[in-house]
Amino acid sequence: MNLFFSSLCNMLNKLQQKWNVSSLQFLLILCTFAVTGTSTAVVSRYITGWVGFNDSTFWVWKALLRIFMLVFGYQVILLLVSFLFGQFPFFWNYEKKILRRMGIMKPGQARLAIFASGKGSNAEKIIQHFENHSNIHVSLIVSNNPTAGVLSIAQRFGIETLLLEKKRLMESDDYVQIIKNQGITHIVLAGFLLKVPDNLIRAYHNKIVNIHPALLPAHGGKGMYGEHVHQAVIEAGDSESGITIHLVDEEYDHGKTLFQAKVKVDPSDSPSSLAEKIHQLEHQHFATVVEKWSKKTS
Repeated sequence: MNLFFSSLCNMLNKLQQKWNVSSLQFLLILCTFAVTGTSTAVVSRYITGWVGFNDSTFWVWKALLRIFMLVFGYQVILLLVSFLFGQFPFFWNYEKKILRRMGIMKPGQARLAIFASGKGSNAEKIIQHFENHSNIHVSLIVSNNPTAGVLSIAQRFGIETLLLEKKRLMESDDYVQIIKNQGITHIVLAGFLLKVPDNLIRAYHNKIVNIHPALLPAHGGKGMYGEHVHQAVIEAGDSESGITIHLVDEEYDHGKTLFQAKVKVDPSDSPSSLAEKIHQLEHQHFATVVEKWSKKTS
């Protein structure tokens, strides 16, 4: 019995972590599922009596009614109950995924914010990739550097910009609200040198993606950016390096990997020559991975 409860608690903890919700919200979500299941059973019995089904009714008609209640009735009741428990946004996202898999609902519009601190070559490639896209648009360029080249790129393409103040970013929710008010659905880090604060990560759970110029988990972590990474690869004597495109969580270079591509490290390579190889991989793959990811999560 103790083993059973231990396994159950472990499973529930993993589920809570997967959904990235607080203990109270997790409890409310479980209550929503429980009440929905009971309500669906009660409504099914009522409908069965209302249409006149009894023990002599052909079993196929009973089966079709049960299927209808499971496929459609349950989903409607789930949303109604979730509203009562204050969990409608969570369950509406859950329902949208089901409807998209069934082909009933098309993916929504994705509005991207690109965060960058430097020249913005990756940002420019992404902007060009989505310039005439029907469902995905680069709507905002964000930088912590007032002299960053990416701001000039944004001006050239007519994209709105937002300049961050580090203290305000780290100590308040101001920028979270500003970005949300812009209708941003996804955030792309393209050479952004500040650590993304936890409040922004929570607000855009699984909706922030980063590109790292090495094959994580190798050569990642605080201070590992730009030529620092390429120098570390060469000093380690690695025979290959590459890029890692990954989701962003509260730890440096730690989130789920979406894509990796490799390149050979030659004995004659310097940090700058290796950087050029890595830039080619970034320009080749980053925009297409962002497209697939944003379509899947819109």
